[in-house]
Amino acid sequence: MKRIVHIVTSLLVLLIFTGLASAAEGHGESSSAADFRLGTLKVQFTLDPVTYTKGKTPQAVITLSDFMSSSPVLDAGIYVRIDKDGPAAAHAGHVMPSATPESSKEGGGLDFGEPVQMASALDLSAFKKLEPQQKAGVYAVEYPLTVPGDYSFTIAVSSLAGKQYAEPLIYGGTLTYRALSKARLYSMIFVVVVLMLSGLTGLWIIRQRSLLKLEAGQKLNILDIPSIRKFLKSGWFQPVFQVPVLVIFLIIIAAGLFDIQKGDRNIATILTWTIWWAAIVFTFVFIGRVWCMMCPFGAAQDWLGRLFSMNRDFPKTLRNIYLSSFLFFALTWWDSYSGIVNKPAMTSYLLITFFVVAMGMALVYRGRSFCRYVCPIGGLIGLYSMFSPVELRNKCMEVCRDHKVKECIKGAGKGRPCPMFVTPMTLDRNNYCNFCSECITSCSQDNIVVRFRSFAKDLWVSSKGFLDEAFLAMMLVGISIIVTGEMVEPWHRWMDVVGKILPFDFFGIVSHTAREKATFLFVLTSGTLLIAPLLLLSFSAIVRKALPDADLTAKQIFIQFAYMFIPVGLSMHLAHNISHLLKEGPGIIPAVQRLINNVTGAGEPDWVAGQLAGNETIFWLQMTVLITLNIFSLYAGYRIAVRNFGDRALRAFVPMALLVIFFMIINTYILGQPMSLRHTH
Repeated sequence: MKRIVHIVTSLLVLLIFTGLASAAEGHGESSSAADFRLGTLKVQFTLDPVTYTKGKTPQAVITLSDFMSSSPVLDAGIYVRIDKDGPAAAHAGHVMPSATPESSKEGGGLDFGEPVQMASALDLSAFKKLEPQQKAGVYAVEYPLTVPGDYSFTIAVSSLAGKQYAEPLIYGGTLTYRALSKARLYSMIFVVVVLMLSGLTGLWIIRQRSLLKLEAGQKLNILDIPSIRKFLKSGWFQPVFQVPVLVIFLIIIAAGLFDIQKGDRNIATILTWTIWWAAIVFTFVFIGRVWCMMCPFGAAQDWLGRLFSMNRDFPKTLRNIYLSSFLFFALTWWDSYSGIVNKPAMTSYLLITFFVVAMGMALVYRGRSFCRYVCPIGGLIGLYSMFSPVELRNKCMEVCRDHKVKECIKGAGKGRPCPMFVTPMTLDRNNYCNFCSECITSCSQDNIVVRFRSFAKDLWVSSKGFLDEAFLAMMLVGISIIVTGEMVEPWHRWMDVVGKILPFDFFGIVSHTAREKATFLFVLTSGTLLIAPLLLLSFSAIVRKALPDADLTAKQIFIQFAYMFIPVGLSMHLAHNISHLLKEGPGIIPAVQRLINNVTGAGEPDWVAGQLAGNETIFWLQMTVLITLNIFSLYAGYRIAVRNFGDRALRAFVPMALLVIFFMIINTYILGQPMSLRHTH
């Protein structure tokens, strides 16, 4: 009970802090201001109010000050023109005229950067003159902007500090004038809803424990709650999730094929790569593999397989996650090369391919062979689900042993055989259970439990270890570092250094673009498939040398300790996607509005949705995730060391802990760099 209260309280505090910090920071509003330097002048141009308000005429405000001393500049003849659609046509053609000789003699000329092109002597009749304000160095004039949007502005200076110019000096630029983003409102609503749900959930759990008369420390089996048990055993438990998700995916496919082909404006790319991918990574952490139960590709296999299937067993040599891991790497490699996340049609073709392959396999093989052995993210989901605090297990092993008819495997009554080919009787890890509830429905002995446990418990409790899973665990560490690193500002400098080492001339690769792509693909391949696994193998050899009389070989040590690195890769995946979700996630709102507009003609939406949290809040959320999960990694590593080496555990644990810390330092450094957006990268 105390643990539940502590967890709920901690969550509330974290969410309150996040909400307040988000409200206090900027949320990526588009700039309705421009700051620039003109020779010795510092110029600030802004609109007041900074956001569009219907029926209110904004002021164009310019502040002039000396760049070195910051003292205000007085007595300026300054004009402004603002145009809605691109630069003023009258300003194109000839180079801006110079200052008068007198001003040049006295050093009064101004360097306005790149000169604006002009057709002839500038006609100031199309400009509005800014008047001096009460505050020194500030000039302003009302400028009617009737609609929000992107504008170009031209500033003209006819005189400065008593010096008159024969022809005005001008400077041009662009600004965005938008209505106030609702991102702050959305973020606060989100925080309030989560707070309420967290509190209600905590109270509900306390109430259920009281009704079931559980003692302190006794785990709650949620199947003991009649309403939940009835829901999980009902025939509509799966369809109530599967059907809506299938409809959404069909809409995504249609939008990707027939809607606008811009990655940041099409719901196909935004929903798939920004919302869905980030969301399911979080579900692995909290609910395990439950996504697979409602996945439309899995549902298609279920429905088609029940109508017709040859029910063959999947080839024995492929009953592992090597194929799934290879396909995940290939998909990442392909995206890095061709930019799938920015191509709606390609995203749709990819989803269609998954549907075709999944349904084709359902016609030949039994159960969800595609989900278990082929799905590109199936292996990743399985490993990350080991972190989940929810588990499905048998209640009593003796009951299973004494019961001859294994209904949970074969199916009985309304329950079907386990589609993922797991045996609840011996289940001790979350990797391949998708909580489909078939075994709950089938078991006549009421010997299944669904309960909460410690986070990441599977990593050290499960006695099983497999080379395919160990290899994927290290792959995920490498791939998460590289894919995140690709999106930070210093990446191109790093790649230039690597590119100078590679023998491009020998292979005849001359194009700069081709060299860039080849360099990245080399780094991705070597970092994912070689460097990360070889690092762990090297440290495993060190442990083996430190414990020469140990029963485990270097290979077995590699397999056992690889599971402690699962939270390392997971932490980077979560941290990476937190940034995309909070920065780009709100873009789904105008994307949906635009899609509806195609049907109803409701009007073009405002594309400046804003961030759900400020950059500083996002960074500290990332650091919280990174530190927390790496603590789990170290704890899991120590428990693994104790299980395998007993009283000599510390000698095995220390080298592995150093490797975890090494990866954590790299991840922290990368996340500390400015990151580009997914759909503009």
